[in-house]
Amino acid sequence: MQDETNDAIDALHAMLDRAASVVAFTGAGISTESGVPDFRSPGSPWMVNKPIPFEAFVKSREARIEAWRRKFAMDDHFAGAAPNRGHRALARLVAQG
Repeated sequence: MQDETNDAIDALHAMLDRAASVVAFTGAGISTESGVPDFRSPGSPWMVNKPIPFEAFVKSREARIEAWRRKFAMDDHFAGAAPNRGHRALARLVAQG
């Protein structure tokens, strides 16, 4: 099992070395460990404070006022957020080139 894991790590390393660019795809869940609520969890504050589409924001003064109300309502949910293991791992990969 350990040999298979090491082989997989070596293969991944070789692919990354050959790549011209690399993209990490994550979902909202990467930030839940940091205290940022995701969109799908029951009771999510995003269900009450859904983002306003940009076109609506630009067209309507009322939409802009509501967008800012929602932004300030969400601030408390993010106040204690800090990078977690997933964020730090991605940052290390970027720093290592």
